[in-house]
Amino acid sequence: MRPFLGQAGAVPPWDLTDAIDRGDAAAALGALRRMTQAGERHPLQVMAILHGHIAAMLRLDGAGIADGEAAAAALGRDPKRSAFPAKKALEQGRRLGSDGVARAVGLLAEADLDLRGAKGWPEELVLEVLVARLSRLAPRRRR
Repeated sequence: MRPFLGQAGAVPPWDLTDAIDRGDAAAALGALRRMTQAGERHPLQVMAILHGHIAAMLRLDGAGIADGEAAAAALGRDPKRSAFPAKKALEQGRRLGSDGVARAVGLLAEADLDLRGAKGWPEELVLEVLVARLSRLAPRRRR
């Protein structure tokens, strides 16, 4: 048997967040597994990635920002170096709307409590449920 090399190894954080933003739960769960298993990221590290991702959308929500450079500046980042990720956060926040961003914050808070034992679930299950729920928030795009 030859190993399937496409699944092994860690993935960058944006593989997870981009899949969530697309509403692709299967890809997001695959990226999550690669991050936690092959990438050996602790569940709290994954939570920090997701928190940063959602927090950027929350900070930009309703700010009247028009482009990536202004979004980067509003997030306290160098607009010349961080305009692309800030623009992605701005666009995804707009797609979700204020209610969707608020729901994402609530899901993160619930998962944080669950990681600390609120439900007694294994850490992996808490993250999988969180990622699946965040993926469902993304508006479905027409093909």
